[in-house]
Amino acid sequence: MKLSYPCLSEANHNDLALALRIARHSSCATCDSCPGLRPPASVEVVLDDDVHQKSLLGDLTQYGSDEEDGPAYLETCICGHNVADHGSQLAALGREEFSRRARLATRLDELLQEADRQLDFNYADEDIDSLRQQMKMSVSMVSIASPSIRTSFTSVLPATSLSCFRTIFSG
Repeated sequence: MKLSYPCLSEANHNDLALALRIARHSSCATCDSCPGLRPPASVEVVLDDDVHQKSLLGDLTQYGSDEEDGPAYLETCICGHNVADHGSQLAALGREEFSRRARLATRLDELLQEADRQLDFNYADEDIDSLRQQMKMSVSMVSIASPSIRTSFTSVLPATSLSCFRTIFSG
């Protein structure tokens, strides 16, 4: 079975393509052993490269298609879990975190493309490993303002800084 993976064209910056990129570079939240979305052995992954297909076949869109809904994308990992289980749920992450991860995942795909390894789901190098560490949830200022952390800060801050700290985190 052939399934698609989004190429890096501007047309593939929709939420579905970005979620798939994020999932590829994010550990599975359901199982501990999966480092990111990987295709099952029975699946051949191909790039969803409309520009490349048009240049090889000419513009065949005038003839219609049996696949009106577009290409079928890789959705299930070799671990048995889906794209959402690999840290790419927009609703759970929020738009800001989803966008941050999407930028990282796109950069990771660019590195894979530069190494001519975009369809090698097992490839990693030092730069890729480093960026994948950043795919984890970011620390936000909202969590720093939580009462337990606020108490920790007040116990280590000098007395002169406490009034400034209370001003920043009050209200």
